[in-house]
Order: sequence, then C-alpha cells, then structure tokens
Amino acid sequence: MATATREKYYCQKCGKWMGEDQFFTYPDGSKTELCKECLTMHIDNFDESTYVWLIQKMNIPFIPQEWNKLRDRIYEQNPEKLTNKSVFGRYLSKMKLNQWKDPETGRRYTWEDTEWLQEKYNKLEEEHKKEAEEREAKAKEQFEKGEISEAEFKTMLSATTQHAAEPVEPMGQKGGAPTQNGLDESQFMSEDELINTAADLTQEDKIYLAMKWGRLYKPSEWVELEKIYNDMTESFDIQDADTINTLILICKTNLKMNQALDIGDLDGYQKLSRVSDGLRKSAKFTAAQNKEDKNDFVDSVGELVTICEKDGYIPRYATDIPQDKVDLTLKDMTDYLNKLVTQDLGFGQQIEDALKKIQIQKEMNENESIVANADELENEDYEAFIEEMENQKNQDLEMYNEESDS
Repeated sequence: MATATREKYYCQKCGKWMGEDQFFTYPDGSKTELCKECLTMHIDNFDESTYVWLIQKMNIPFIPQEWNKLRDRIYEQNPEKLTNKSVFGRYLSKMKLNQWKDPETGRRYTWEDTEWLQEKYNKLEEEHKKEAEEREAKAKEQFEKGEISEAEFKTMLSATTQHAAEPVEPMGQKGGAPTQNGLDESQFMSEDELINTAADLTQEDKIYLAMKWGRLYKPSEWVELEKIYNDMTESFDIQDADTINTLILICKTNLKMNQALDIGDLDGYQKLSRVSDGLRKSAKFTAAQNKEDKNDFVDSVGELVTICEKDGYIPRYATDIPQDKVDLTLKDMTDYLNKLVTQDLGFGQQIEDALKKIQIQKEMNENESIVANADELENEDYEAFIEEMENQKNQDLEMYNEESDS
C-alpha cells in the first residue's frame, strides 16, 4: 500500500511524492503502490495480456466486451487520445456503477465473478460479432463499387478492424511494432529513460497552463509551450495584447510543426511552416527585424568611439536646429535676469529707496489712524498734536529729499 503523508502518496517506481489524484484507488479505498503513469506505462489497449493482470490486481471483473466498447469509443473520436491509461481509468470507473453489483445482495462483483460474467457476455458477443461482420462486408463491397465514400466506409468499420488494417512495418522498418504515432518506438529511447518535465507541476500550475494554452495538451506539451513563449519574450520587445495573442499562436504552431516533422509528416510540416512564417512576419518576430531594432541604439562605449572616429561627429544628436518658442523665452528671461543683477549698479539703491518709501507710507497710515481717533482730546491738545504731526512729516520729507539728492 502507498504510504501517505500530508495528503500525498509515494510511488515506489519513480520515487516521487504526488497528490492522491495521481494514484488509482483499490475497492477498499486504499491507493495503489505505483502512480498512474508508472502502473499503466506498458499497457497496449489492443493486447489483453498487458492489462488483465492489472484488472485482477484491482480485484474487479474483466469483461472484454466492456473494455472494447470504451476503447473503440475513444479510438473512433480521436486515435491520439487512446493513451496507455485512458481506457484503464475509464474501465475502473465503470466497474463502480450499480449495474456491477449483485441485485439481490448488493455485493459488488470482483475478479472471482469474471468467468460467469464472461460466459454471459460471450453469448451476446457472438450475435453482435456476426452482425458486425455482415455489416462490414457489405460496406466493403459498396465502397469497392463506388457506392459509398471512404469516410462512410470507415465509419461502418469497428475500431478493431481499423487497427488491424494499420501497416505493420511503417517507415520502411521490418519486423517493427508500430505504435499510435506510426513509428516503431522499440528502435528509439523509451519514455521511461527520459525525465518527466511535468512531474513537478502543481494543480494550480495545471489550471493556469490549461487556461493559457488550452486543456487539449499534455502537461509535457504545456512545459514546452511555456519554454518557447519565454524564449520569445526575452528576444523581442512585446507590449500590447494583440502581439501576445499572436505569440501564443506562434508557440502552438511551432509545437505542432515539430511534432509533424518528428513523425515524418512532411506535408503537414510544410503547411504549418507557412502558417508560422505568416504569423512571424505579421508580428515582426523575425531575426532581421530584431537586429534592425537593436541597431537603432548605441549601447556601448565602443560603438560611440567608432562613430566619432569614422564621422567626426554624431549627426543624430546635432543641436543646430531651430529651437521652439518656449526654449527662446526661457533663454531671454535668464539673460535679462543675469544682466539686471550683474550689470545695473543702481539696482541695489533702487531697492533700498523703495523699501524706505514703503516704511514712510506705513507710518503715515498709522498717524492718520491715530488722528481719526483723537475726538476725545481737548481742543488745545488737539491743535498741538496736529502741529507736532505736521512738523514730523516735514522733517521726514526733507531728510528723504536730501538723501535722494546725494
């Protein structure tokens, strides 16, 4: 049984701690010793010997007809989705339905019930098989006579018949064991020997990547798309949303283009290559454009020295051009203020005289205020006060005039 800690389980094969959703569940509620990827890595959905032992290990009945239905449905919709664990996971889920319980006792069927359940289904299978053979034979005859199209003919065939009709020795290799990508993968490095680049992705990471790139990609493909995206953003200046959307399409096209080239689909590669070139040019994601943009700037002292030695000057930064009105106004104000302070020697005296006038006027205003409030004085006191104020005023004016004449 897998060891649990903090809602994570340990895979005894790849040696990694992962969430419980990465492990299959036994009927008793415990988790498998190996993760889903490791446990199903050698499953061939068309070869019973590669997965029957797993069904027995999970202690559920094996009904070939039910397995084939699930497999054929996936294969007919999209053969690329028929992975090593896609059918096995769906089969486990189906065996949890109430129809796989004893209607009298409510006991769930186990591996021990496999034999009699298969006998029951075999009788129905013989009838269905005979009908299918007659239907396929008739469809083949109609197709050869040109009465139906190739698409209609393939629709009438079962997934088993279509799979058996695939070439056994693709790409000129003899004795090969073709897989779903059309290659004999036994001749190449297996996936077991490669590092799983998506193993460290959290559930939040997967949700983010699915929203950004689409959910119809494998986690390893998400990682590859992110790498292409980051490399492009480091190489080009990307600012607006429209350019970002174009970059996402370029990344997806590059991924599909490489996959087409890897499986020898040269026609598909050429079509995708043209699409990629069009997207790059529309968004100016080209090496020539990138070089041209970089050449617009002097980003080193060496380049600056080279320009000076070659041309003797830098035309790009020339200042012998008409200035605007704001620059001229600021320059005039600066020159005027400089001359006013440094060249007009009487400017300081003018400031001092102005300050004195301000002080005299202030004192006169205060005296007038006092006179206005002098109603309470006696007549003789009032006349004496007025005479004194007049004398003081005359003295101040005489003193000011003397200082001005000097």
